[in-house]
Amino acid sequence: MDLKFSSLRIRFFTSQAILEARRTAIHLITMFVIPLASCAPISSDSSPRGEDSGNFWSIAVVTTDTVSTLSKEVSAATTVLPASLVLSPPTSFIADPFIVKGPSQWQLFFELFNTQTKKGEIGLAESNDLQHWSFKQVVLREPFHLSYPFVFTYRGHHYMVPESRQNHSIRLYRATRYPTEWMLERTLIRGNFSDSSLVYYKGLWWLFTCQAPYSLHIFYASSPQGPWKPHVLNPIYLNDPSRARPGGRPLILHGKLVRFVQDNRHGYGKALRAMEVKTLTPSSFSEHPLAPDPLLQAHGSGWARNGMHHLSAVHLPDQSLVVAVDGSGSP
Repeated sequence: MDLKFSSLRIRFFTSQAILEARRTAIHLITMFVIPLASCAPISSDSSPRGEDSGNFWSIAVVTTDTVSTLSKEVSAATTVLPASLVLSPPTSFIADPFIVKGPSQWQLFFELFNTQTKKGEIGLAESNDLQHWSFKQVVLREPFHLSYPFVFTYRGHHYMVPESRQNHSIRLYRATRYPTEWMLERTLIRGNFSDSSLVYYKGLWWLFTCQAPYSLHIFYASSPQGPWKPHVLNPIYLNDPSRARPGGRPLILHGKLVRFVQDNRHGYGKALRAMEVKTLTPSSFSEHPLAPDPLLQAHGSGWARNGMHHLSAVHLPDQSLVVAVDGSGSP
């Protein structure tokens, strides 16, 4: 009886140990493996957008009357900027465009992937007519990967919030000589956040950002310099690849706040959605998708045959829009 009882005890504790080991393994996978795989692959030794599999990212600039007709204009785009636009450093792709109307020229800030350092850097191109673009220079590089150069103005100064997830922070840069020279002003928020997007709406600054794996967080402040307070409902969406990750600059259209989000349900960078925010306060949030849904997606051939995932727009005096988008496809 004692031997049987001891044998049963050994089996019980062995089973418990195996069960606990399984739980630990699942916890580690959830904490580390899934976040790295799901919210924008970024690494120091490989491209974050997989150009080796044929996903060469490039940028198009179009003009459209409304957001709802954007897909038609994009499918017929004639102004497409390839990675070869960048003469130096050696660049395999360009993506995440943010377009800005300057006093005499248009500026286009974007991520370029430096094939020597294997890191993203922030590049600048300029144009007088939105059709002919010339690359100026790299305007921001760090020891870590940079992308998504969210450029905006505040009280007469130009600021940039690039993605610096590899540095575990959301950082604010200020132009000391716009548009080519930038300096770090402060760290806004600590954490592994991707594609932070700011907008001034109803008396407050709002910051939408994605925390792996595909969780939307919202912060708010009286100034883009902070301090930033977390939304009561954070995370707004948890593990939701269809709408958690920002996909470009939010817009105020006819008094309504519209934010653009990546739709990664069928793979990273496949489509882009437009979401109209219905309720936004420090304690509440609601939104719904606008038609067409998705707003932009793979064309099936050419420069965007594999997908699209970013949009930046500027209003013209007649209320039409100049829009910069990116797409993956042929180089």
